[in-house]
Amino acid sequence: MYQDASNSNAYKPVFIPKELYADKQKFISFIDDYTEKAVLDLFALQKKELIKIRHPRKRLTAVETDHIYQEWLAGKDPETEGQWIYYPWSGRLLHILDENEFVELRTSRNQYKITPQEQEALSQRKIGIIGLSVGHAVAISIATERTCGKLKLADFDTIELSNLNRIKTGLHNIGVNKCIVTAREIAEIDPYLEIQCFTEGVNKENMDSFLLEGGKLDILIDECDDIGIKIACRIEASKYRIPVIMETSDRGMLDVERYDLEPERPIFHGLLKDVPAEKLENISEQDRLPMVLKIVNAINGSKRGKVSLVEIGQTISTWPQLASAVTLGAGVVTDVCRRLLLDQYHESGRYYIDLEELVSNKIPREKSPLPENPYKPFNVEEAVRIADSLPYTNASEGPDENTIREIVKAACQAPSTGNDQPWKWLYRNGRLHLFHDQHRSYSFGDFDHIASNISFGASYENLTLKSNEAGLGIKGNLFPLGKDSILIAAIDFYKEPASDLQAVYSPQSVKVIYDRSTNRNPSVPVEITETQLETLKNAAESVVGASFQYFSEKAKVMAIGQIIGECDRVRLLNVNGHRDFVQREMKWSPQEAERTRDGIDIRTLGMNTAQMAALAIIRDEEITKSLKNINGGNALIDAALSTIHTASGLGMITLPRYTYENFFLGGIAMQRLWLKAEELEFAIHPLISPFYLFPRITKGHGEGLDDEEAARLEDLRKKFLSIVPIGEDAAEVFLFKIAKAEKPKIPSYRLSLDETLFIVNPQF
Repeated sequence: MYQDASNSNAYKPVFIPKELYADKQKFISFIDDYTEKAVLDLFALQKKELIKIRHPRKRLTAVETDHIYQEWLAGKDPETEGQWIYYPWSGRLLHILDENEFVELRTSRNQYKITPQEQEALSQRKIGIIGLSVGHAVAISIATERTCGKLKLADFDTIELSNLNRIKTGLHNIGVNKCIVTAREIAEIDPYLEIQCFTEGVNKENMDSFLLEGGKLDILIDECDDIGIKIACRIEASKYRIPVIMETSDRGMLDVERYDLEPERPIFHGLLKDVPAEKLENISEQDRLPMVLKIVNAINGSKRGKVSLVEIGQTISTWPQLASAVTLGAGVVTDVCRRLLLDQYHESGRYYIDLEELVSNKIPREKSPLPENPYKPFNVEEAVRIADSLPYTNASEGPDENTIREIVKAACQAPSTGNDQPWKWLYRNGRLHLFHDQHRSYSFGDFDHIASNISFGASYENLTLKSNEAGLGIKGNLFPLGKDSILIAAIDFYKEPASDLQAVYSPQSVKVIYDRSTNRNPSVPVEITETQLETLKNAAESVVGASFQYFSEKAKVMAIGQIIGECDRVRLLNVNGHRDFVQREMKWSPQEAERTRDGIDIRTLGMNTAQMAALAIIRDEEITKSLKNINGGNALIDAALSTIHTASGLGMITLPRYTYENFFLGGIAMQRLWLKAEELEFAIHPLISPFYLFPRITKGHGEGLDDEEAARLEDLRKKFLSIVPIGEDAAEVFLFKIAKAEKPKIPSYRLSLDETLFIVNPQF
């Protein structure tokens, strides 16, 4: 009959049978058993308060109340009236009102937001709660308002100190099951509420028992963390027509799914409709996060919530929840449950009770302005003027316009940073001119025009190769490639194809120009033979001064990968680097990629669903600012390491000195190697952030970087040089991953020739 106080799972108060204290003699004997316990006789206080609330038209004085109480008491022994209850976990014996009077008094201040008839109706209802972290506050709120007569609680976990940022309980409960803690606190508010605890949590074996045993639940509240249980409980709830409510404690997001009215309603409002049924039943570890992101529609989360999401598994271990948000959510869930049970609310839906939006600054803070592009759009008339100022050569008549179009089309297939395509071509008087469109290439990634000069070298190589196929040799007059140069080369054509390229390329190499692409698809590391490595090395080093290095030792590859990842992080958390990436480089939809025909189509990044969702989250500039403030964003490092983990090896091309001409020559070397790799059916994935960032500290005195970023890059540069022995003043051209991977199915778009090539001949 009595529960042992030492039982850590005790959560129900012991109701002392009235026959044990039915008369004075029995009462004395009964109370002697509790002489060492805390005995609280609250009966008289509660009875007098009940008298007051039953006389609402007159404010009874203490004397008047006591007089009515004494009249009631005539011929009765107050110690044997009401109910004695014992709480075994606290060792307290309490004397309180009988159930009907207790409930009447305790809910009296609910009237008439809840009428007595409604309160009685609610007392017949049953609510189940899965998950007792957020669910703890929900359960306490429901019990306090007495929104139901029976609560089922399920959680296998115990209270930890870190839970006390949002669970209102004492230190003495650390290590106690969360259901037990919640049930005890409810029992100490209202011992007459019926509570049932599932301390092993809810699983497939006991799901039906939780939903149906002792009478079908009227509402299921889901506050658990397990995505598998979230899905399974909804499938079962829909089968038994039980409505489900969930609150996420971020932006006050509330889900209501009325399976009682819509049993065929898809779970989670259809957000998982594209997920095959077998995946819903057997959720792999890699599918968990993508499903969660789909369910909560993470892009609609709060800014701090999105920052936290990116940092889970990095600087924090789990989803954060604040006491204020949990408390708000508990009130919202209780309100919705009450109205649903009283047939006052009939809808399904997703709702946001977002305090940051509702109670916010009315005048938004101004965002820092975007940096202005200092360069004017390319001016064809100015290009003609420059071309006409060059000395005349005795070149034979240039190729016809159709041939020029084919040659320039091939040249434009060269790689460029962010696919910015920084070139413009002018064909005039039989001579082809390559110009730098600085307006297009202006970016954080093109410091000192390094990236552009590499692209021009690669483009020049394509042009040479395509000209040779047309039976033409070329002679290019290269001009100073510094900051103020817009004319890069003046190219004359001859009827003598270059013989030196025959040793580098095979007859099918021209076709490879159009096949070559950055390949970010999931890859497989394969052994690269000595012969294949020698072929790649010869292709790169066929440019005088170029040096090719290859790294396959796993420890060294991963150490370089760590540096690449940290440079990626610096770039993306830098305000201008982030804007460059988000607003200029990335094309966030197929329609945008097709329309602009430049930049990087997000579909070509080879990312899984979770990575794509994370990328969409850090698209927000405020998110990246917050990540930087907390020294976060380390997921970017992990992304690089994950990419490099499947590499056969890393390759690198350098030239001995940092000069504009060497970066141009490096572009030629890069293109020769890349085309040869395509012929050998290897996938090339550029990983160039170190090479575009390091010059900002070695040559640019930290230009565009804050002190913290500059210091970090200084350190990374030292680490890089300790792994890769190259000269301090080397021209670092190309760093890349090589592996085997399926060829990209989505093309890298190019601007139309009408935007790139201008054929302007004098009119006679």
